Amino acid sequence: MLTPRPRRAGSRGLSTMEVLAGMGLTLILLAALYSFRGAQLKATAAQNVYSDSQNVTRSVIDLMARELRMASYDPGTALPTSPAGGCAPQVKQGIIEATPNKIHFQQDLNGDNAIGAANENVTYDVSGTDIRRTDGNNAPVVLATGNPSEGLAFQYFDMNGAELVPAGSPAALTQCQRDSIWKVRVTVRAQLANPNPNIATRITSVAESEVAIRSRARELLAHRSARSRITLWRRSCVRWNSRSRRFSFGFASLRLVASKRSFWTRRR
Repeated sequence: MLTPRPRRAGSRGLSTMEVLAGMGLTLILLAALYSFRGAQLKATAAQNVYSDSQNVTRSVIDLMARELRMASYDPGTALPTSPAGGCAPQVKQGIIEATPNKIHFQQDLNGDNAIGAANENVTYDVSGTDIRRTDGNNAPVVLATGNPSEGLAFQYFDMNGAELVPAGSPAALTQCQRDSIWKVRVTVRAQLANPNPNIATRITSVAESEVAIRSRARELLAHRSARSRITLWRRSCVRWNSRSRRFSFGFASLRLVASKRSFWTRRR
């Protein structure tokens, strides 16, 4: 037969109010943990969307940069050459069109003196919310979608770092400006919906890169160095030495020194 355990003096159980208070505190703690977990999941989802958009924009930028570096490349006679008296003489005219959101360029990659092979006639532009790449007469390929109207932007610079601003309607660079392009700044913007339904602001990702056109840089630098050599030669032909008060005429290694005084004496 079981005998009841004797109760300690002064001990009692929990009252109803104490049980309800404990349950209330437990529910409050669980609600806080649930809210924190939900906020963490939404932040993680937003971060994943941003990371995906960054991957897309960086991939587009890398592809454009790789091809733009070879723009106007022509080891033969596939592309026309700018006239000798132009603003950028004797450079390959491989940039066909250049606007704030479109660039069309050509390059003879296989050296067959013709523009017709794959990746030799490339156009990048934006149509609606799509960034597209067109190879020759093929159908455009969408590289990224869900972009704003300014999702693709180009800025053009000459060899001195001055920006070449498109003019006209629609805005576009002239032939002289296109021949002077030395560097292109490419900006890609992507906007994706926020996975958090309580936030209407879209997630924006921006990628930017500056690309120097290799063949154009070599041509323009060669032209600049040639002009510099001519200028230096002209300056070195005739010099006046104030200390010795003599004219110095120089041509290559031949130098003729004549006294200013004897020069005037002979004229008399």
